[in-house]
Amino acid sequence: MHFSQVMQQFDANKPDSIIIDVPEAWGQGRAVFGGMAAALAMAHLLPVIPDAMLLRSVSVSFVAPLNAGQANVTRRILRQGKSVIQAQVEINQDNQVALILLASFGAARPSTHQLAADTAPQFQTDKIQTLPKQGPVPEFTTHFDYRIAHGQLPFSSSALRELGGDIRLTGDESTQAGILELLALVDAWPPVSLTLLNKPAPASSLTWTIEFIAHDLPFQTSDWWRYLAEIEYGADGYHHIAAKLWQPDGKLAAISRQTVTVFA
Repeated sequence: MHFSQVMQQFDANKPDSIIIDVPEAWGQGRAVFGGMAAALAMAHLLPVIPDAMLLRSVSVSFVAPLNAGQANVTRRILRQGKSVIQAQVEINQDNQVALILLASFGAARPSTHQLAADTAPQFQTDKIQTLPKQGPVPEFTTHFDYRIAHGQLPFSSSALRELGGDIRLTGDESTQAGILELLALVDAWPPVSLTLLNKPAPASSLTWTIEFIAHDLPFQTSDWWRYLAEIEYGADGYHHIAAKLWQPDGKLAAISRQTVTVFA
């Protein structure tokens, strides 16, 4: 099932607590990959947020594996002020919490301090690598195309603490890009941690914070979006990873931070 088809089960007329279908073929190990899980939560929240309130920041805790099948999604507006809304979404499955999402929305306001963001980095294009569509790769990755231009493939004993390149949803899934699609594009990259390893080992996101810089997105999901991640610190089985996603025109779209558990 395409990403856009999964999101069609949400609309503004739904009650605050609903039963949804978590899709198959979007798995990562024993669970749905984090970008899809976060998008499912956000898709239930966005319809009740006024258009003038732009999404500024999202914090996600992956409490337990979210599997394909039915799950309960509940949204709650924690506080709604004149210019800021704070909200929470919880996904429950099999009588336990699987995911908690906190989101902050804020209306634009006048400011004398306008600080420009970095533009997209330039990578050499003579040594592009791709993730295979078949073989020992997570099933969700078949929905994406990857051009790895900086760093190495997972389990290649890379000496770099960075991983970057370009990503898009596959051509037959091309739709207008929005918040939900950016959640998927950012999290679809393998953790940099896996590129350091010399053999397969599990890793999973514990927490994820993503801040949205771009709000006017006149692009398609099949356009190439540039990504760069770096492990800022790693010890005791936990890696702290900072990443950025740039629009196809080179402007910064999102800033991401993850705490990743590495079982190696």
